[in-house]
Amino acid sequence: MNPDIKSKIAHDFGFAGLSPLEQERMIEKVGNMLFESVLERSFDSLVEKDLDEYEKMLGAAGADYQKIMGFFQERVPQFPTIVSEELGRLKKMTSLLMT
Repeated sequence: MNPDIKSKIAHDFGFAGLSPLEQERMIEKVGNMLFESVLERSFDSLVEKDLDEYEKMLGAAGADYQKIMGFFQERVPQFPTIVSEELGRLKKMTSLLMT
């Protein structure tokens, strides 16, 4: 996962005070939720040709997070906005659960 995103997750979700191991576990959990929601939104922006390429890439790369994220960063112009919006949405959802 991108170090900037990890840092943002740790800060935004209040994980900075946890032990390094626990912090990493929590960042990974939030990161996985973020990854799924970002992919769902990004698929809507892909044209048929890109979807075909994505399927081929998955067959070759498997579940390589970096390759998948790179693929979407190249093909979805609003990708950084999607990531930011989804991170905000997750933060809001978790804060509602905690209150």
